[in-house]
Amino acid sequence: MVFYKLSGLPAKGDIVLCKIKKILPHSAFAQLIEYDNLEGMIHISEVSSKWTRDISDVLSVDKQVVCRIENVDEQKGFIDLSIKRVSAGDAKKKKDASQNENRIEKVIEHACHLSKIKLEDFYKKDGFNIVEKYGSLQGFFEAFTEDTKIIDELSLPKTFKEHLIEAFNALLQKNRVNVNKRVKFMAIGPLGVDNIKTFIIELIKKSKEDDNSFQIKYIDAPEYLVSINSKDYKELDSYFNRVLSLMKNLAVKYDIKIL
Repeated sequence: MVFYKLSGLPAKGDIVLCKIKKILPHSAFAQLIEYDNLEGMIHISEVSSKWTRDISDVLSVDKQVVCRIENVDEQKGFIDLSIKRVSAGDAKKKKDASQNENRIEKVIEHACHLSKIKLEDFYKKDGFNIVEKYGSLQGFFEAFTEDTKIIDELSLPKTFKEHLIEAFNALLQKNRVNVNKRVKFMAIGPLGVDNIKTFIIELIKKSKEDDNSFQIKYIDAPEYLVSINSKDYKELDSYFNRVLSLMKNLAVKYDIKIL
């Protein structure tokens, strides 16, 4: 659970993370985890798409659930929640976002510890402004991956900034993905083995990119193992397609047949 809380009231249709606090015969009351001291009510008819005779068969105190805001009475502060109106995709997306936010906060907290700064002080000086500007800590981290200089915007000491950059870079390396793929090719020209060697050397050289890496190892003719490392699966697929395109062009140049 992250340190900061959202202010005000959620809007109808918002997807929120909740924690069950009290269960009654025909309803349950839940704390809106992301908000400061807000509770909502889940009627038994909104617990499940299936008929529910006993709400305790579905919910229990302290259970975390993803809900949709169905109604907000701003004057009385009453909030109606629904579990059954949240799709599986929206529920997963919300849980993933919450986990990511917690993960980034732990990384920031580690940088605070190394710099002898309290997490609360981080929020007072920079954290709340970060959330307001980037929408979330995750948004701030994603902006960092595009431009590391955003750390310079922070008002905290230089030592904290250095520790935070190190922590974010370590997280980036941990998040990187690596995939191995098998490819087959053989020389069809008269130079045979020499063409294969030159083909592989040029392929590796020309496929180098700042944020992607590519390696190829011989298994057993005509099979080779291609290892690709990238920042995420989407970029990895795109990079692999670029490598394949390059491979096809070089294959023509060196009389190589891709099987």
